[in-house]
Amino acid sequence: MPVIRWAFLCDYACVDAAGKASIIGTFEYINVSKLPQRWPQLYVAMEMQTTGAESFELSAQISSPSGKEASKRIVIPFKTNPGDQKTHKGFVTFAFFSTLFEEEGEYHIMLFLDGTPIHFIPLYVRLRPKPQQRQT
Repeated sequence: MPVIRWAFLCDYACVDAAGKASIIGTFEYINVSKLPQRWPQLYVAMEMQTTGAESFELSAQISSPSGKEASKRIVIPFKTNPGDQKTHKGFVTFAFFSTLFEEEGEYHIMLFLDGTPIHFIPLYVRLRPKPQQRQT
């Protein structure tokens, strides 16, 4: 069974050809000046460990504080070689683009294993109106 070793919410994440992960701008909250608000991009970056021959799907989806789907579910299928008994670690990213946030509060980036929820990462959307300029 795969194990999530760590997971971050960030502005950008990638992995190079040698398997080295780069994670830029980790965060747990977003300040918006109005709602609804489209957020250009956010990534879930995580390290996963598998042992032996396994086939599974890992997926992620954002849900709103009221339980509505705020994104489509992103699905990544995995399959290790039959007869492989080694332990493998790998870097996985989920990219969400142009996500619409319609309400203030705690969103959940839900992580699923074969369609079953296994973990969530909280994301707080806070309404912080721009300060009004003083008139003289």
